[in-house]
Amino acid sequence: MEIFWGKYAEEIESSFITLEEEKVISRLWEKDYTLWKPYPYEIVNRLGWLSAPQEMQKNVAQLEDMTAELRKEGFQEALLLGMGGSSLAPDLFQKVWGNKEGFLNLYVLDSTDPEMVNHYAQSLDPGKTLYLVSTKSGNTLETLSFFKFFYNLAQKKLGKEAGKHFIAITDPGSPLVQLGERYGFRKVFLNPPDIGGRYSAFSFFGLVPAALLGIDLSLLLEKATIASQKCSPSTLLKDNEGALLGTTLGVLAQKGRDKLTFFFSSPRWESFGDWLEQLVAESTGKEGKGILPVIDRQPGKPEVYGEDRLFVYIEGEKNDSLNNLLEELKNAGHPVIKISVASHYDLGEQMFIWEFATALSGYWLKINPFDQPDVESTKKFTQEMMRRYKEGSFEEENPVLVEKGFNIFCDFSASSLKEVLEQFLGFVEPGGYISIHAYLPVNPLIEKELISLASLLRDKTKKAVTFGYGPRFLHSTGQLHKGDGGKGVFLQLVSEPSIDIPIPEEAVSDVSCFTFGALKKAQALGDREALKRAGRKVISLFFQGNSEEKLRTLRETFLHFL
Repeated sequence: MEIFWGKYAEEIESSFITLEEEKVISRLWEKDYTLWKPYPYEIVNRLGWLSAPQEMQKNVAQLEDMTAELRKEGFQEALLLGMGGSSLAPDLFQKVWGNKEGFLNLYVLDSTDPEMVNHYAQSLDPGKTLYLVSTKSGNTLETLSFFKFFYNLAQKKLGKEAGKHFIAITDPGSPLVQLGERYGFRKVFLNPPDIGGRYSAFSFFGLVPAALLGIDLSLLLEKATIASQKCSPSTLLKDNEGALLGTTLGVLAQKGRDKLTFFFSSPRWESFGDWLEQLVAESTGKEGKGILPVIDRQPGKPEVYGEDRLFVYIEGEKNDSLNNLLEELKNAGHPVIKISVASHYDLGEQMFIWEFATALSGYWLKINPFDQPDVESTKKFTQEMMRRYKEGSFEEENPVLVEKGFNIFCDFSASSLKEVLEQFLGFVEPGGYISIHAYLPVNPLIEKELISLASLLRDKTKKAVTFGYGPRFLHSTGQLHKGDGGKGVFLQLVSEPSIDIPIPEEAVSDVSCFTFGALKKAQALGDREALKRAGRKVISLFFQGNSEEKLRTLRETFLHFL
């Protein structure tokens, strides 16, 4: 890890004196909740991640034996059904390691878009597929909806054997434990309950999918254990990468450098950004504070970045253009961190270091990095939207205007889409950011258009721009959007699906009063209401038809006045 603090060097170095005087590192390892708050609630029961790499070594043989058994029985695919902390580490492992010949091919479903659900329903043979139902609480709405749909699909083909194609990962005592027993799941993994979702990569939530991929779990956990030792109180602060990183994040955020901007040397490593995004945003975005992760997939020139940035470059393989950009950013006075990773297994080290650093940043920000107080607001409004739907409709407001195939909703008047977008950008304050909420199918063509749109807005406004897929981001950055200092403005893009799929009321039942398309819409409307109630500016564009074309239309409209 190479760190350039620039003009902040003296202040950060003096902060290390505070760490020493207050014995912060040793108190963190002793699980002293007073580091963050005067009360232990949602802190002392959320620190199991500190010892997870060592504790989980005892489960490696069990996971490897299970994988061998599944391979012997002819299983070829695994579909993980989960959201946020249950899905992001498995997705990261799959994208970094890829599908290994002879092991199971892993896919992750964390979208309620019916086109995504249908894709996996059509492309995976239930007879050769293992379904992982993964939720800490056991009552995550999206995960249980996926379970009911895919269990019915498997049961229609496999009959009484369907249960053997399902594994649950959950906390002890969650409703999913009883569900697993009722439907004859092959296995129910009970996770240590003192590990929160976004800190759960080295628990069963991350390790079960990793085992199916053929990842060497002992080596992965060994790397994480090495990192934990590097972050221990016995390590000199100048060598303690978790302490260096966490102090840099926290102190610079207090100085207004709260847009944590990531560059990656290759697309393979960009998925690390998606995992980091939840870890940092959900941990720090609360009580009017927050560190905003920005995954910059198309880096710009130094002049498009403002004084609110801290840059982190993850280098898996040498990239001359990004190294040159880093030097230019340093010369422009920006703080920069460069982290080199030599192999896939170095990810084990990095994930623990970032968990430690994020927890430590909460000390500097004086917040609890282990709770998520604003996530419930969207859930509450989504439930309300679902209730309205079941009673007849969503009782939607009328759009402010309809143009170019968009139904446009906002809380101000305008005569054209161009005027709506102009006013929207005018709401961005100094030090603010723009966030695009894409309730769209996830595919490379749509992703390319979103990257292009985000890059255009960044280059023209000189503001940080993020995008996330709905509803996945609700379990990731959604906490920060409602809990931070309120300088974000939000653009919702909601596609009407070309097909729709009923959600069974119960497994082994065809009765349904809700669809995945309606659920996606309820989540978009619920989050819009939550954002508005939190005082955020949000505009919503609902549309039918080709998402790539609509994104191009939107970008062209922005170009007319930017």
